Amino acid sequence: MGSEYVGPLPDPSLYQDQPIPIHNRITVPLAEAQSPQQQQYANGYPPYPSAHPGYPEYPTYPRDSSHRPYYDAVPYGYDPTPAQPRRDRYLLAMAIVSFVASILSLLAGLVSMIFLILIIVLPTTSTMPVSLLFGGIVQFVALTLAFLLGGGFGLYHSIRSLFLKRPSADFKLPWFWIFLLLYLGVILIASILRSERQAVANTPLAVALIILAGSLPAIAVLALGVRRVHFPRSAPWSTSWRRFSIAIISGTTLAIVIAGAIELGLVIFVSLVLKVRGFSITNLDQPLPQDTRAVGLVLIVVSVIAPLVEEAVKPLAVVVMIGRMRSAAEAFVLGLACGIGFDLVETSGYIAMGYRDWSYVALQRSSAGLLHGFGAGMVALGWYYLTHGKSNRHRIVLGLGCWAYALLQHAIWNGSSFLQILPAPIGPFLSGNVPLGPYSFPAFLLVLIAESFLMLAFFVYVTGKLRGQSTDTPALPQETGSGVQEAQVPTHV
Repeated sequence: MGSEYVGPLPDPSLYQDQPIPIHNRITVPLAEAQSPQQQQYANGYPPYPSAHPGYPEYPTYPRDSSHRPYYDAVPYGYDPTPAQPRRDRYLLAMAIVSFVASILSLLAGLVSMIFLILIIVLPTTSTMPVSLLFGGIVQFVALTLAFLLGGGFGLYHSIRSLFLKRPSADFKLPWFWIFLLLYLGVILIASILRSERQAVANTPLAVALIILAGSLPAIAVLALGVRRVHFPRSAPWSTSWRRFSIAIISGTTLAIVIAGAIELGLVIFVSLVLKVRGFSITNLDQPLPQDTRAVGLVLIVVSVIAPLVEEAVKPLAVVVMIGRMRSAAEAFVLGLACGIGFDLVETSGYIAMGYRDWSYVALQRSSAGLLHGFGAGMVALGWYYLTHGKSNRHRIVLGLGCWAYALLQHAIWNGSSFLQILPAPIGPFLSGNVPLGPYSFPAFLLVLIAESFLMLAFFVYVTGKLRGQSTDTPALPQETGSGVQEAQVPTHV
């Protein structure tokens, strides 16, 4: 509809700082009417005749105080505040689930603490073997810390997302060599205590050293992976603290419980089928079995059941969030966090089983963080390729290849223990010790070192391929703390 002007303009001095109540539609401010002709004919065109002579014109919406044209004026009864977008249902559901799971984790931590206190103070524990009692203390301390710290961390982030509606910060870690140096210091202290026959003389100190020996190498692997995929330095970080907390809590709590239950059921089933009794695969102090059926049981458990169950269960949190992964690098880092969380609890328990020789077990388990973390990261990466159609031309092959590598790596690592029962000279050599000056170390540690270097080399290769892919799917919606999809805002949940 064209601009029109009817009748003379009112005196502007009568309407200072107020809307001008005119019934005339014009598209130029009053200050631009500089001549009588412009006042009479707005924009140089004569007005249209009134459709109803003798009757007043139908009032139009007035201008506001800024003298905007009529098409910018706010109609009567219209709220100028833009409508807020609805919360993303997926993010809202994730925040609720995380909130509930964090509370359950805190409750489980309190239950673990109660069991820990009962183990220490009950008189019936005095009849238990000292090594078994020590291992139980360490295991429940690790579970208590995992449930309480993980639940508290998850509760903090879920509250920020669910109630405060705030975005999460980028997930960053210091350089990996800081954690590596701390780990070497722990091993040095443990070696000195062992040489003085004081490895478990002070139970609180020994428990603290075992927890550190089981966690520092794993955190070093996580820091290395996070830094490796963050390239160049100006690129955004691969994920956020909120997603990382969900991943690592899932690994330390849910994955441990589910994997333990499934493995226990399968071990009982295979033991009944093979008719094997009197052998426990969790006792590290016993030698490898010589009976054919017992060897078959252990081989099936450690090289088939454990890899299949653990690699499938560890990255469950990533599988739930896989549709919202921004990149292959983010999927890998979150899978890595799930595996690291799983290793933090499992490795502490295995180290404690060594009792007076726990420093040797700590050395043997120093690469377990790389094993579990890298394996879970490859499984999560496989899920990403299989579920994101535009991720890669060969995504099916890559996805299945990632899964196959994780299973093969785990099976070889666990099955390499059977090299010690090979005929001479390999078996007897790997079953003995290698002298190193005044000290000695198990010869089988050489096998673990070789496998660790191979895993580390492939880990560096994979993270190198993922470098610079922190935002390779910018079309996917980003997630903020409010749960609103904002594709242009580089923040994530």
